[in-house]
Amino acid sequence: MTRGHLFVVHGRLDSLSADAVVIPTDARFGVRAQWRETAGLGPDGTWRSLRPQGWGPGAALPARVQPAGGSAPVVWFVDTIAASPSGIGDVAARVVESIVERSGHALLPTATDAGRQLPLVAMPVLGTDGGGQGGRRGQVIAALVSALGKATAELGVDVALVAWERSDYAALQHRRRETDVPAPLGSNADTAKTLGERVRRGEVALFFGAGVSIAAGLPSWSGLLSELVHRLDLGELKDRIEKLGPLEQAELVQVTLAANRKADPAGSQTELGRLVADVVEERSARPSLAHALLASLRVREAVTTNYDRLYEQAVTASRGPKGISAVDVLPWARTSSERPWLLKMHGDVRHPGSIVLSRSSFVHYDTRWKPVGSLVQSLMLTKHLLVVGASMTDDNLLRFAYEVAGLRESIDETDHSDAEIGTVVSLAVDEAFSRLWKGRFRVVVPELVADVEAREPAMPDAENTDAREEREAVERRRAARALAIFLDTVAMHAVRESPYLLDARYADGRADEAARLVDDINALARRARALVSDDDWRQLVRVLYEFGARGR
Repeated sequence: MTRGHLFVVHGRLDSLSADAVVIPTDARFGVRAQWRETAGLGPDGTWRSLRPQGWGPGAALPARVQPAGGSAPVVWFVDTIAASPSGIGDVAARVVESIVERSGHALLPTATDAGRQLPLVAMPVLGTDGGGQGGRRGQVIAALVSALGKATAELGVDVALVAWERSDYAALQHRRRETDVPAPLGSNADTAKTLGERVRRGEVALFFGAGVSIAAGLPSWSGLLSELVHRLDLGELKDRIEKLGPLEQAELVQVTLAANRKADPAGSQTELGRLVADVVEERSARPSLAHALLASLRVREAVTTNYDRLYEQAVTASRGPKGISAVDVLPWARTSSERPWLLKMHGDVRHPGSIVLSRSSFVHYDTRWKPVGSLVQSLMLTKHLLVVGASMTDDNLLRFAYEVAGLRESIDETDHSDAEIGTVVSLAVDEAFSRLWKGRFRVVVPELVADVEAREPAMPDAENTDAREEREAVERRRAARALAIFLDTVAMHAVRESPYLLDARYADGRADEAARLVDDINALARRARALVSDDDWRQLVRVLYEFGARGR
């Protein structure tokens, strides 16, 4: 049996694609209003309608009525009231065990459809918000990390622990770093740690592609083209279309749209963009685990070739009030000093005319989008570019990278020790690709030690087409999970804040001297707050609050 993994993300429970979701309550089934959307409860719905049969003290049961829609996770409720922090850990393990026992086999098809190797269970930080242990958050977090780490390993299911408060998220990651758990990534664990430390120092920018969104139910580039061809009923040209390259396939769709709708050829790109936007928005649901992990990194600059808005949703879920975007989307918005930004290199579903997909749109890319290319190249020059879920076959991206690499090589002929543009996290080993980009991009292929040991050698001559395709699908799911665990490890080492450090709620278990120091600094914060009319003292109070002081 494959060992499960405990993931930690910063965000909201209703903003993550999962197979099952856990909602905390008590023995009397008093559920807080903040969980209505997570439970799929409409404005006129009542909690009573979802109350599981047989509910009572210590219960962990599925909702009586499940949310409509195939992509919605199965909703579970758990009585989280416990007498101690360790009891909260027992509650978390108990609900995961119940899910596996009662729904494990039923969750496997939904996990497979979403490209997941194992079912994913999402839950909040139990016991801290109305669960009776909010004042002992440090001990609760230690108990959750320990209990869920053991449960996932033994039960063969993945769990995403979703922290809304940044202090909880930072404390969880600190606890995991201190926990001596063998790294499932083997030697790649050191690479992930190094990348996380670079993120923490502000040295990294993101570049991500369709591979991040596929786990959220969106099609790959080739899958998108197939869907467009199907919608335009071009079946009679199927054999011919399959012989064309991707850009030519999109060009044919664009030309057909213009002819069918008698559109001005100059506006045919907008027609294609509208059709692409329809496909993407119909398939978009919740951000994938990869989106949530990337958003948790809090990288300020990011670039994508994706048209969807799932990354933006994940960033907003981890940073701001619901319904108010927490990221500036370029080139339509201006950047601010307090918000991260995302550059949509190939357009956005909210701006159909901007979508770049066909050969003609790529040919004329520089005419319309040259400033975008300049911004991408500036990141290549000034940051370490972390490339995730992108095939590195995009003509424009390749040109940008070659030009930057050429510039660096031409101005420094003696020392290329720091000439790498960035790191490409790839889903499959490609020796030719690695050799092509050696010295320019470091190529990392995350693999789990257990998967490598269990993998059977392929026997293509002895397999029929269906068996070979199934084997390839299994390998894709393994690779996607290894990528997620790699990103989770990066995120564990990337946290740059310590908003729990001076918060007495996290002080349980600290050495006496550390606990006394926390009390002393909080007393200092209260005294300094009395002088907030002075700007210098106001700045000191602000810094102390950023480290968790509660001098109110």
